[in-house]
Amino acid sequence: DLQDDYETIIEPLVAKYTDIFPAEAFTLEQFQRVSTLVASRAFEVDCYHEEAMVPFADIFNHRSGSEHVHFETDYEVCDACGALEYCEHQYLAFLEGEQQQQEQGNDDDDDERMGDEDGGDWSDVDEPMDGSDDDEPDTELQDLAQLEIQGVNFWKNDEDEDERKDTCDMVLDRKAKKNEELLNTYGDHPSVVLINKYGFCYDNNENDYVSVPEDDVVDACLQVTKDALRADPANAKKDDDQIEELAMEITRPRWEFFLINEPVLCPADEEDEDDDHDDEDDEDDHEDHDAHSHDGHDHDHDHDHAHEHEHEHEHDEDGGCCAHDDDDDMGGAFMGKAYFANAEGLYEDTLTCLLHIMFVDQETFAKFADNVENAVEFFDQLAQGKRMPDDWKMKKHVYQVCKSLSEGRRNAYQDAQGNYTTVQADFEKRKKVKDASRREYYALTCRMNEKKIIERSIAYYDDMIQQCKPAPKKTNGSAKRKAATAKKIRKH
Repeated sequence: DLQDDYETIIEPLVAKYTDIFPAEAFTLEQFQRVSTLVASRAFEVDCYHEEAMVPFADIFNHRSGSEHVHFETDYEVCDACGALEYCEHQYLAFLEGEQQQQEQGNDDDDDERMGDEDGGDWSDVDEPMDGSDDDEPDTELQDLAQLEIQGVNFWKNDEDEDERKDTCDMVLDRKAKKNEELLNTYGDHPSVVLINKYGFCYDNNENDYVSVPEDDVVDACLQVTKDALRADPANAKKDDDQIEELAMEITRPRWEFFLINEPVLCPADEEDEDDDHDDEDDEDDHEDHDAHSHDGHDHDHDHDHAHEHEHEHEHDEDGGCCAHDDDDDMGGAFMGKAYFANAEGLYEDTLTCLLHIMFVDQETFAKFADNVENAVEFFDQLAQGKRMPDDWKMKKHVYQVCKSLSEGRRNAYQDAQGNYTTVQADFEKRKKVKDASRREYYALTCRMNEKKIIERSIAYYDDMIQQCKPAPKKTNGSAKRKAATAKKIRKH
C-alpha cells in the first residue's frame, strides 16, 4: 500500500539526500495526497511520457456507454526522446539493425566458404560481380548540406497530407445539445473500482458483480450432496460421519476432473484472457489504456482521474479523492480463485459448468472421466436445450448451490446480532448523510448495489428451484378413449 511505498521509496531518499528531500516537505501525508492525485487523474499519453498529468483533459465527468468525448494522442513516438517525427535515436537504431544484418550476412558467407572447402569446387578465377560499371547511376547525388540549407524535408511523405500534431486532444464523438454537459468515460468499471480509483460510484451500475470465493463453492457443493444423500432411503442407517465421507468420495474426483479439463470445457476467448475480471487488478494497478489506434492513441475510456463528479463527488480539503475503506463491499478481496455473478444476479458459465459436473449422475460422470469429449458433447446438447432423463434433479442441485452462495454473501452483511439491513433502509440512511461525508455516501451506494444483485440472484434461483420437477408422464390417448367408451357402455 501507500505506506509501504513511502517507507521503501521515499524514506531512504529523505534520509540520504536531506538537502534535496527535506523531511518536513516529504511527509507520508503529502505522499498520499500526491499519489492519490496522480493515480486518479493521470492519462497514458504515449510510449515516452507513459502516464502523465494532462491539464484540462481531466475536467470531464464520467458516463459509461454514452459519453461525448474521448482522449486521443499519437502513441507511437520515440521512446528515448519523445520525438513525434524521425529522430537521431531512430536513425541510430536503424544503423544498428543494418550492422546486425551485415554481421549476420558475413556469418552466412563464412558458412558458405566452409562448405566450399569441405567439398565444393575451388577456383582461383575471380567471379564477376553482379553489378557492373553500366549499373552506376548517370547522375551524381546532390549535396546533402546544400539541400538542408534549402530547407528540404527529407522525411515528409507526399502521400500523407495530414500532418501529425504533437498534442493531446479531447475529441468530440457525438453532437451535444446547448448547455448539455460534455462527458467522458473512465471505462466499464464496477462500483468497487470506481470508488477505489476515482472516489465515486453511482446507483444501478450495470457493470457491478458479486464475487464468491472458491472455498464457499466447495462447501456449498458438499452440503447439497450431503442433503441429497440423507434424502436417499438407502442411506437411512448411515451417521453424519459416514454421510460426510461418502459426499467427499463423490465430489472430490469431480472437482479434480473439472480443474484438469477446465481449459477444454470452458475455453476462454483471447479478449477474455486479456481482461478477465481485470477490474479486480484495477483496484491496485492502473491498467487498460488499451484502445490504441494506429493514427493516434485513442483513450476511449480508461484514463485515471477523479474530480467533482456528476454524482456530487467532491475532493477532501487537500484536493485528494475519497477512498473506499469498506473491504466487505462488492465482494472484497478473496484469496484464491473467485467466481462471479453479474448485475442481473446470474453466475458465470464457468461456475455453472463446474456445478453440472458435480451433480450429473454417476454413470454420466464415468463417461466424462473416460473421455472429456463426452463432457463437451454433453454441454453442447445442454446449450441446445435438449432434455435428458431426470435432468431436473441435476439442475435443482445446481440452482440450490447458486442460491446458497448468494445467501452466504447476504449473510455477510448481517450485524453481530444477525440482523440484515435492507436496501431500502440503506437508502434512507444515505439520504441523511451530510454533504461533508462523501465517503459514507459512496460506501452506502456501493453496498446497496451489491445487495440488489444478491437479492435478484436469490429470487431468480429460488424460482428456478421451484420449476425443477419431474416431467409429467405421457398418457395413452387410445387408452383414455377406450375407458370413456366402456363407461358409456356401462351406463346403457
